[in-house]
Amino acid sequence: MSKFVLIALAVVLVSLGTHSTPASAQGGAPTLREIQAMIDSAKTLDPEIERYLPRWRIQEADLKIKIAAIFSSDGLPIKETDSMIVTATFPRPNEAQELLTLRAGASGVVSGKDAIRRYVGEALYRQILARAYAHTVIEPASPLTESQKDRIGSVFYPSVARQFVAVSAFRQAVQLGTTGARLEHLIGDDEIGYHFWSSGQGKAAISYPIIRLDNPDLRAKGVPDILSIMLGAAYRLKFGTPSDNFLGGVITPRLLNGTIGAKALTHVEYRLPQVNDIGFSLHAEVPFGKMQQGEEVDLSEAGVVNAPGIYAFVKDKRPTVDTVLSAYFLRTVAQGTVFWETWLNDYEHFFRISLGASYQEVEWSALAKLSATTNQYEHVHLGKDGAILGTDNKAAIPNGVENLRLIHPTELQDWIYAKVEYLNQSGFPFGMSAQLANRNLLISGFIPVIPNWLFLEAKYSTPILRDQPAPWESRSFFMISPVLRIKID
Repeated sequence: MSKFVLIALAVVLVSLGTHSTPASAQGGAPTLREIQAMIDSAKTLDPEIERYLPRWRIQEADLKIKIAAIFSSDGLPIKETDSMIVTATFPRPNEAQELLTLRAGASGVVSGKDAIRRYVGEALYRQILARAYAHTVIEPASPLTESQKDRIGSVFYPSVARQFVAVSAFRQAVQLGTTGARLEHLIGDDEIGYHFWSSGQGKAAISYPIIRLDNPDLRAKGVPDILSIMLGAAYRLKFGTPSDNFLGGVITPRLLNGTIGAKALTHVEYRLPQVNDIGFSLHAEVPFGKMQQGEEVDLSEAGVVNAPGIYAFVKDKRPTVDTVLSAYFLRTVAQGTVFWETWLNDYEHFFRISLGASYQEVEWSALAKLSATTNQYEHVHLGKDGAILGTDNKAAIPNGVENLRLIHPTELQDWIYAKVEYLNQSGFPFGMSAQLANRNLLISGFIPVIPNWLFLEAKYSTPILRDQPAPWESRSFFMISPVLRIKID
């Protein structure tokens, strides 16, 4: 054996004999992880480490007599009047607590659960551990706690916070204290694949947990509340039109308008407490006003997007086709889904699968009819059956619109709603999802730039399961936005 090997062995033996601890080596309080590592690996514990662990002083006279007799039989001068202190492991889920040391008087000490079992016997070991006797708890010293990684169940919702604000181009949220209530503003209609301004509408709402999750540890890990509800209103956006040329036309202009007037907004999510990973959600946007076919509505406000389109109808029992300048307005949206979700690896990985039905209405309205003689668009007049009765060169109601018909789901694929979500809540939290609704594919995701504070979120949508996009849809729509989070614990 070489001299270097002998020196290395000597160093190891000296270190084991001194029982050096992280606390004594660093001259400060150890961390919880360091303490647990010592418990798992060491057969003896330094008294400096014991003071951070669960301890209690035995006061029961009969039990002290039994313990004193065992030490005395081993030749140690222990009396039943001496102080007897027990140190145990930290209580952990699905793991039995064990004794680490038994100290009696100035000289009696046994360390390690196996050694204590052999020394006092299994029956007395269990009696001491059960604590069904008179005893006094010794408050442990406070170890250093390691900074916890923030769980990012959603970049817009904190796991635990006293105050919270999140701001992006897609969504803005403000938490109202520790009640869990939030004021929110959203742009777009992700539920049917029209994100950012492509839907032509914004939403303002308040979210509130009706039945809160009563386990604070699970809430800190990002598990949502049992029953939550969102109530608010949707309104028509006035920006995002082709004339706005936002960012030099980098962002595709919208072709769809929000409904004329406001809409009531409701979103409810419920998780079965008995199952904990199955739930239901309902979403509805219903216009306050109801438009009748042939009704004229004032559109003097700016921001209405229109485009030429072919309108086919039956007049005098014959098919007729006219070119009209038309506009499309998003009206009723309704969805019902059932979802299954699960968490893996101590809630670091989250999966959710949602299936359901989706319904949406788009109102097709005529602004003007292309004149065959002047080759200009003239204000159109419709009959109650939707037929074009005539035009008016003077445009008596130049800002008017007349409803042609409602476009709504007619085929099975129009109704299908499916969504898959994945979330990573480890040291590099990120999330992604893919959704099919309204025959639109919506892919979204977020990644951290400055963990817990600044993220980037991107969304991409495109129509699928059809030959051509609908007249109010872009062939593809992409948007990326920073997300700024400000959280006060």
